[in-house]
Formats: sequence, C-alpha cells, structure tokens
Amino acid sequence: MEISDLTAVERRVWDAFPSGVAVDLRNGEDEDEHGAVPEGDRWGPERTVRGEVLRALVISGASAEGAIAGLRLVGARIVGRLDVTCGTVDGPVRLLGCHFDEPPELSGARTRTLDFTGSCLPGLRADEARVDGALRLSRCHIAGQVTLSGARIGNSLFLDRTRVRGPIRLDGIRIEDALAVEGAQLTVDEGEVPLRAVNASVGGGVVGKGLTARGTVLLTGLRVGGTLNLEGSHLVHPGGEALAAAVMTVDLDVLCNGLRAQGEVRLTRSRIGGRLNLTGARIANPGHAAVQLSGVAVGAEVAAADLHTQGQVKARGAKITGALVLTDARLSHPGGAALLASNCTAAQLWLDGTKMTEGHLSLRGSTFTTVHAHPETFPAQVWLDGLTYQALSPRLPPRQRLAPLQRDGDGYVPHSYEQLATAYQRVGDETAARTVRLAKQRHHRSTQPGYARLWGYLQDATVGYGFRPVRAAGWLLTLLLLGALAFGLHHPVPTRPGEGPTFQPLVYALDLLLPVVDFGQEKAFQPQGWYQWLAYLLIALGWVLATTVITGITRAVSRQ
Repeated sequence: MEISDLTAVERRVWDAFPSGVAVDLRNGEDEDEHGAVPEGDRWGPERTVRGEVLRALVISGASAEGAIAGLRLVGARIVGRLDVTCGTVDGPVRLLGCHFDEPPELSGARTRTLDFTGSCLPGLRADEARVDGALRLSRCHIAGQVTLSGARIGNSLFLDRTRVRGPIRLDGIRIEDALAVEGAQLTVDEGEVPLRAVNASVGGGVVGKGLTARGTVLLTGLRVGGTLNLEGSHLVHPGGEALAAAVMTVDLDVLCNGLRAQGEVRLTRSRIGGRLNLTGARIANPGHAAVQLSGVAVGAEVAAADLHTQGQVKARGAKITGALVLTDARLSHPGGAALLASNCTAAQLWLDGTKMTEGHLSLRGSTFTTVHAHPETFPAQVWLDGLTYQALSPRLPPRQRLAPLQRDGDGYVPHSYEQLATAYQRVGDETAARTVRLAKQRHHRSTQPGYARLWGYLQDATVGYGFRPVRAAGWLLTLLLLGALAFGLHHPVPTRPGEGPTFQPLVYALDLLLPVVDFGQEKAFQPQGWYQWLAYLLIALGWVLATTVITGITRAVSRQ
C-alpha cells in the first residue's frame, strides 16, 4: 500500500506503529473506559481506519530504532476486514474500545499478544491461531460467532464480562494459563451451543464466576490443571443439558456453589482431584436428571448442602474419597428416585435435614463408612439392598431405625437387617442387634405361606425365634407348675401297682415336658380320662419348646 493512500487518521496510526505509541481517537461522549459503544458504526472519518491498513502494519512489523513496534489503537471504527490469515505478527496488537464492521480473520496466524478489550465485533475467527501471550476479549460486545478451535494460547484467554450473541467454539484449544469467562453473558439462537470446549485443555483454571448462558455449556473432555469455578453462574437450557461436562478432568476443585440452572448439570465419568461444591445450588430439570454424577471420581468431598433440585440427583457408581454431603438438601423427582446413589462409594454420607419431597431413595449396593441420617430423612419408599456401612449416626433405638427397612421397594431384604444388626454389634449393643434380627424374622414370616406363618407365630410367641430365650424358661416354668398342680390333685394310676417309684407330681410333669430326659415317672404312671390328654399336650408342647430352644441356641452359636 502506498503511503499516499492513507487518510489523516490512518497516517497517525502508521506513524505511531514503529514506536508502539498508542493512538487514542476517543471523544469522551457516551463511551466507557475503552470507548466501546454499540453506535460505533456511526463514527465518522475522523475515527475510521481500514482493516487492510492495519494488516499491512502488523505484517510488516517495522520498528523504530531502540523501540518495539506495536499496534495500539483506542476508540476507532475499523472498516473492511482485518485479515491476518496464516500471517505472522511480531509485535503486540491492542485494539481497545474499537468497532469492527466485519469479523477479524486470524485463522492460522502467529501472534504475540492480542487485546480487543472493550471492542464491538460482529464475530471473530481464529481457528488454529498461535498466540504466544494472552488473547483478551474482556468487556466486548460480540454479535456473532467466536471460533478459536485448535488455537494455542501461551498465556490466558479472557472473555470476562463480555456479551456474545452467538456461539463460542473452543474445541481442541490449548491454553497454558487460564480461561476467564467471569461475568460473561452468552446468548444463542435455539438449538445452538453458546460455549463449546470439547477436548480443550486449560493449564491453569477456568474462571466462570457469574457466567450467564442460554443453551448448553459443553465442556466434554475438558482438561483443567487448576480449578473450574462456576460460582453463582446462571445456565438456562430447559429440558436439555445446561452444563454438559462428561469425561472432564479437573486437577483441583469444581466450584458450582450458588449455581442456578434450568436443565441438567452433567458431570458423568469426570475426574475431580479436589472437591465438587454444589452448596446452595438451585437446579431444575423436572421429569429428568437434574444433577448427573454417575461414574464421577472425586478426590475430596462432594459438598451439596442446601442443594435444591427438581429432577433426579444421580450418583450411580460415583467414587468419592471424602464425604457425600447433602445436609438440608431439598430433592424432588415424582415417580422415581429423588436420589439415585446405587453402587456409590464414599467415606461418609450426610443426609441430616435432607427432605425428599417427592420420589424415593436408592442406595443399592453402595458403601459408606458412616451414614449420617435421621429416620425421617428416608422417604416413603427406599431401595437399600446391598447397602454397606460401618456405623449409623445419630445412635438411635432399633425401633426408629427399622421403619425404613420395612418400606423397601424390594420387600423383604435380609441384607439390610443384617447390616443394621452388625452396626449395633460393632458398638457393643447386643440387645439392639437381637431386636433387629427378631424384626428380620418377623418380616420374613410375612412373605411365607400360611402353614409356615403359623409355625413362625408359635416360635415368636414362645422364644422370639431364639432371640428371646427367657420366654422359653417362662413357658416351661408355667407348664411345669400347671402340670404339677393338676397331677398333684389327681394322681395317675401306677402302670404296675406295687412296683416302681413313688409318684412325684413335679418330677412327673418335668418328665413329660422334657422328652430327651427320662426320670422314670412317665413310664411308671398312666393318667386317665382328660388327664391323659393333658399329658399328651404337655409332651407336644415340650417338643415344640425343645425344638425352638435348640433353634435359638444354634442361631446364637452361629453368630459367635
């Protein structure tokens, strides 16, 4: 380009470039800190610079002696396309508070520092670009698509407090330091994705505090060397995925405390080195999953106290080194599991104050060291088969802990009773453990046919299935006294008169009741009439008592 072709303002920019001096074209009217205003397309010739002029400058890279060349332009309207496709830019480029008529084209370019802070752009294309320093799009107004797929950024990418009316594409991008989208507002047409960073890599952290996005924030396969921070963000995609971050790897924490989401928050099979914080989050996806943590691995705890959801919280197969904390949460999923945490592993499960207003609880096959939950935490239906734990907190009497077990959706689940009994035994409360095992037998009895239930009722009434041995002694003593009294008043006749022992009513009744013991009284005397039927009754009851006592002893020995 001939120097004579330049306008007066372009000449100022041209002359300032070799020394890296800033050219400020702001007039101070209706402008913010960097001169960005939506009406920049109305700026006149005194603020207008052609994109081809800027391209010629940055590609030439001519420096003044002893200075570092660089483009520093503030408050300009840039007409025509700034096209640096596959070009190499040696000096820094700072276009602050500028208005672009056409999207800058930087695909495949190699640059040092790019700064568009406060500018208005119809879009930006920089696929496969190489930026040795930082790429700044802070506080910009972008009316179209931003494409940085496959780009390499040696420092950080800044999109903080930027308004984007179009999708942002960051697939496969490599950012050495941080990705900042704090306070950004992202809006797209229905069916489009406002932020897509599939298989991207961020060496530092992702700062997205206060992010607002309409549509799916897609972070599948994202790798973050620091913390992913979405505190207080507002993500809106009703009926779809508000946050899709499956198979993500984050070395430190994922912070979603205070998150507001309409749509599913999905972290399936992600790996989080620190903790996942969902404290105070409000997530609504009625009829579907609200929070999806299936297969997630968390190196510390999952903190979800005061979490409110409409839709299922799913943590199937999650592995949590620390605690799963749902204290004071409010979960709702009509017709299904409000909390589905089957085959989940965690050091502790905290459900104190949790309310499942609609829906049931599934902890099938899960393993926890301690479960912190009051009985009223458990909803009308639970699924607990295979749940394993070392202790329950707070310590409560068995009658309070047994109620949820009787509401299991699988019906009679022996493992649940044995697990509860073992927990009581572990703290030395044998009486409570026996109470739980007796309740287990009673529940099992309700599943049996009529004849088996009758036998069960008899065992329960006599010796409490062997868990109430004092009852057997009471029954035996009562029958012994009744028999001794009856036969003491009406002696049976001797089998062989003049032979045998002297009749002893107490010993005779004992001989009838204990079929395995022979005192010689039963054979020596023969009752008559209804007393003979009384003797038969004592013999039969003796057999029943002996059988149940042996059963109880066998069960007690087997538990030792």
